[in-house]
Amino acid sequence: MASGVSGPGGLKSRAFPWTLAGVWVVWIIAMTLWGAWALYQTRWPMALTMAFGSFVAGSTPAGGGAVAYPVFTKALAIPSEDAALFGLMIQAVGMNMAALFILTRGIRIDMRVFRAAILGSMPGVVIGLQWLSLPANVPKLVFSSMLLVFAITLYRSHWKRRHEPERGISGWTKSDGLRFAGAGLVGGLAASQLGSGADMLCFMVMTLGFGLDERVAVPTSVVIMGATSAVGFGFRMIQPEPVGVVWEYWAVAAPVVAVGAPVGAWVASKVKSDAILIGVFLLIVAEVATTAILVPIDLPRGVMLVVVFAMATWWFRRLRRLRETRWTSAHPEEAIQESVN
Repeated sequence: MASGVSGPGGLKSRAFPWTLAGVWVVWIIAMTLWGAWALYQTRWPMALTMAFGSFVAGSTPAGGGAVAYPVFTKALAIPSEDAALFGLMIQAVGMNMAALFILTRGIRIDMRVFRAAILGSMPGVVIGLQWLSLPANVPKLVFSSMLLVFAITLYRSHWKRRHEPERGISGWTKSDGLRFAGAGLVGGLAASQLGSGADMLCFMVMTLGFGLDERVAVPTSVVIMGATSAVGFGFRMIQPEPVGVVWEYWAVAAPVVAVGAPVGAWVASKVKSDAILIGVFLLIVAEVATTAILVPIDLPRGVMLVVVFAMATWWFRRLRRLRETRWTSAHPEEAIQESVN
């Protein structure tokens, strides 16, 4: 087992079921004391959305915010800033419950990637919440464009790959740590505007740049996004601006995601890499399709998309070259044999 990767020998305890029970007990008491049960009469669509969204959050590198944001902004006509804030708030429950499940069940993650990524994502989400304010739909267009290029690149990288995926990152260097810290920083900024992003960006680097097996990359990305969401949620709570109606959305969905995200993590740990990637591709198709249909694209936005496509293509090609370089260094004899053939 590569250094820095947790595996079946990880924590074994009753922490998860006891924590889950505690979450539900506290939630029931709070809902009763505040007389909030009537919220379900009008807010039930949020809970229903997150029943699916939380499963996605635990089983793929796309957080629950990736489902909540388009549904809330388009189907439920909720302002984009409220949808993004809800994504952070609800993932602070769901993805951290999934992270607890992952860690206490010994599901394999790369701890070095996690530590490096959160060094960027935690300050990134705080900076984004405090100082970054982009026009509505611009973050969504940029992220959807990147996902489309990523899907094409990942298809070529995975199903037409030359080498088997790695179960752990070997030969870790300071440069590798900086790469993941940078991805975390950009992902944290994205999460402040969309509710998710650090998980998917780090997943991109893990799979394209380092050839990490998706069954390791997905739970690693879940733990990264859980920590990022918790920091974003906590920072937003100490700000003077009230959260407002978003608390109602959060209250009806919190107990749902506390169960749904760990279930997603469990399913992801039992299936093959191809099944995980098929799920990722379906999510990307849905994401890109809904963005293309629902977000108007004028000339300035069209120019922006062309620039994003070009930059994303360049970045993903560099990641693929990095993967090939690392593989050649780690397998010199096989590389020589390939060159001869």
